[in-house]
Amino acid sequence: MERVLLSALGGQRTSSQTPRPPMDLADLDARALYLQVNAIERSTSKNYATGARDYINFCILHSLPLDPTPTTLSRYVAFSSQFIASAPKYLTGVRHFLKDLYPEFDDNRSHPLVKSTIRGSKKVRADPVHRKLPLRLAHLQSFVDVAECTGSFDDLLMAVLLSCAFYGCHRMGELIQKNDQSLSDWRKIIKRASVCFENTRIQYRLPYHKSDPFYRGTDVIFTMQDVANPVALLRKYVSWRDRLHGAKSALFLREDGSNPSRSWFDLKFFAILDRRYGGHSPRTGYATFLASLGVSESIIQAVGRWSSDAWKIYIRENPAIRVEQQLAAIRLQH
Repeated sequence: MERVLLSALGGQRTSSQTPRPPMDLADLDARALYLQVNAIERSTSKNYATGARDYINFCILHSLPLDPTPTTLSRYVAFSSQFIASAPKYLTGVRHFLKDLYPEFDDNRSHPLVKSTIRGSKKVRADPVHRKLPLRLAHLQSFVDVAECTGSFDDLLMAVLLSCAFYGCHRMGELIQKNDQSLSDWRKIIKRASVCFENTRIQYRLPYHKSDPFYRGTDVIFTMQDVANPVALLRKYVSWRDRLHGAKSALFLREDGSNPSRSWFDLKFFAILDRRYGGHSPRTGYATFLASLGVSESIIQAVGRWSSDAWKIYIRENPAIRVEQQLAAIRLQH
């Protein structure tokens, strides 16, 4: 049958001119498994594993079978929600690892018994959402002032990172590395070779972001700004960096040649700002800054590389920003 179909389709020719030798089926299965493992980020897989372990330990502790029946899932949520607010979210990790073993998992997860237990756990806990405050221009200037005062390369790097995170609307994880080196991915690191200077502009290539899971890459362009000018800061940083580290590939490096890590960033960041702010503050800060100037929502979404309207949360939940946004709209009308 296969040869008859091939003959009808014009023979065994393929789009590739290079012959494709057959593979051992065991090797093909191993290759398929490798691709399946890489379908999600390693950090996501690690988080999923946390949820799956928690569910398995629950079953062992209560002498229950692993089978995720509606009753077992309901019991798991009831038990875990006493200790952690993320108990319902852990079910996503449980699903990831047990779905192949228990194909009925989705139906059981959607059972009214489970859904009502989850809803009740959220209402009983009533955990408030604490969103970090958006960074302001004055905050950016504070880090620039520190760098100018100390003359330290690492302080300059910190000012550059925050300026780029703000005006480039970056997630901080796009510029710094996780503390867990096993989760590091060289493909995600911004390269020095991608930097281009053009008079009053500068740009580099962001190889990956949350809305670009297939590494197509995005050019991030900076223009001159009055406060914490990213063009001037990047020019100064790159010149100093090249003298120190020469042909090393990564753009952002500390004085000792290491990649800036989350712990290093936090140490620098919280030396100046309190815990009401965080690594997400520069990104939300620029979004709210643009909103206050009356920039259209579609432009803000594009600049921040948001695939949804999630950024609007920071506007809706901050009355002061909403006032600024309305005043900007009024000014534009006049």
